[in-house]
Amino acid sequence: MSIFKKKLTVNEAINKAHTSENAMLIDCRTKDEFNHGHVAGAVNIPLDKITEDRILRRFPDKETSLYIIGSYNFRPEKAVKAFKKLGYKNAIFGGNMEEHYGMLKK
Repeated sequence: MSIFKKKLTVNEAINKAHTSENAMLIDCRTKDEFNHGHVAGAVNIPLDKITEDRILRRFPDKETSLYIIGSYNFRPEKAVKAFKKLGYKNAIFGGNMEEHYGMLKK
């Protein structure tokens, strides 16, 4: 057993978010990047828009699993820390869109 937790790939995170109960896929890239192509079902919450008011209104259940994806420029690790600081213990790193393979919506 390893003491290091394996990070999910973006495609693993997408699959988990789409097949798990009480789970959401959060894309923390800018609105412009999101509009150029995103995963179906993803909710766009740019890193600089993660505020307590906005997040509590959108996700009142802090037990929700939040799979957070981003890009090399808009780091999902920072978004995970911001969600955890707000009390969302199930905020999970979900990888970078540059590593995604599959269909995107516009």
